[in-house]
Amino acid sequence: MNDTSRCAYWIGSDAAGHRCEEAAERAGHCAKHYPIALRKLQQQQERLAASAARRDAAWRARNLSRLPQWRVQLERVEAEYARRTASAVQDRAAVGGDMHVSIVRAQSRHLSDANVARVVELERLAKRLRADIARAEGSAS
Repeated sequence: MNDTSRCAYWIGSDAAGHRCEEAAERAGHCAKHYPIALRKLQQQQERLAASAARRDAAWRARNLSRLPQWRVQLERVEAEYARRTASAVQDRAAVGGDMHVSIVRAQSRHLSDANVARVVELERLAKRLRADIARAEGSAS
């Protein structure tokens, strides 16, 4: 019998054990060991879910007091983002053709590497703040 058709369940200790000799039927296990492997998998999932719930509760306990501060910071980030991404020139008729030097300077400032980098940073900050606020509010609801 080749190894792929044998049951994957390990019997005995790590050093002196061996694989089950029965033919694999479901998910690589024989009929006898499939329920055992399934139960072990379910227990592992329950342990992981409980651990994640404990970590999340601890995070909320540590960070719930920061929620008002995060909301204020998010408002500031969104305001700066709106300012930096707004049109450089409000008068659309003034754009195009032979433009005034001040308009050209305003457009080049608007598309500068520093402004674009700051806009990307603001997007990242806003995304993180929204996620943190949603996570913290999850405990309140």
